[in-house]
Amino acid sequence: MKKILNLFLVLLLGLQLSAHAAATTNTNWTAKANVERVNRIGKSLLTKNSLPTKISFKVMQTDEINAFANADKEICVYTGLLKFVSNDAELAGVIAHEIGHIVNHHVAKQNVVGTVTATAIYNANMDARLKAGANAANNLTMLKMSRTEEYEADITGVDLMAKAGYNPLAMVSVLFKIGGSYADFTSTHPSSDKRTMYIYDYITYAYPDKAKAGYNTDSYKKFMEYAGPIVKERNANPKKLAAFKKKQEKLKAKRLAKLEKYKNAKDSNGWDKSFNVIRAITY
Repeated sequence: MKKILNLFLVLLLGLQLSAHAAATTNTNWTAKANVERVNRIGKSLLTKNSLPTKISFKVMQTDEINAFANADKEICVYTGLLKFVSNDAELAGVIAHEIGHIVNHHVAKQNVVGTVTATAIYNANMDARLKAGANAANNLTMLKMSRTEEYEADITGVDLMAKAGYNPLAMVSVLFKIGGSYADFTSTHPSSDKRTMYIYDYITYAYPDKAKAGYNTDSYKKFMEYAGPIVKERNANPKKLAAFKKKQEKLKAKRLAKLEKYKNAKDSNGWDKSFNVIRAITY
């Protein structure tokens, strides 16, 4: 009986220690340290790229693995994403992507186009069925525009990461790890394979040393299982390789030109001004 009692006490103590360990390792993802981490990475991306520092960074409590930029130039990172990323470089990849949306004025553009089009359809002299069709067509147009903007924000984010000292392959790693959460046609986000391949292609051209060095995560290794044969086939075809290099040269020049334009415009352009006028009238 005494042996059984001692064994019970040992087991009870073990359970208490386990519970204590779980309690002490349970992370408060909205704690000051995590908010400071997001701000440290975000501000580093801005300052090391000589971008205006009016963009602010916040943490929002939700388990969704996501982040977004709004019209007030706020980048909100979800706590679900903080739990999901493996390191600061992967988190920098997501934040750099959202800065890319702001640099390219996507948020203001979406708000202007969406508000103007929706208002026009609402006030148009047409029956309910035609209005429904017009709204559906408008939504598909906006989705297509959004997918294009996702690609653009990704590539801008790659440039921001590289200049700030982060390995841009971390963006490939984290997005491929998120996986095919978005349908290619019905979502604003491109499919995972297309999106990560597009980013990787740009990195191999613009930052070949980073591409050669690789990135030591399981998700990146799985991505290379997919990308490796595609790259090998392209490199074996002189015409495909020449077309690839020409496309990437134009893409790099376009991205760098937009970054310079954003810097020189001091954080504003026509889309921002137009949205501010519309918001003053409609809100």
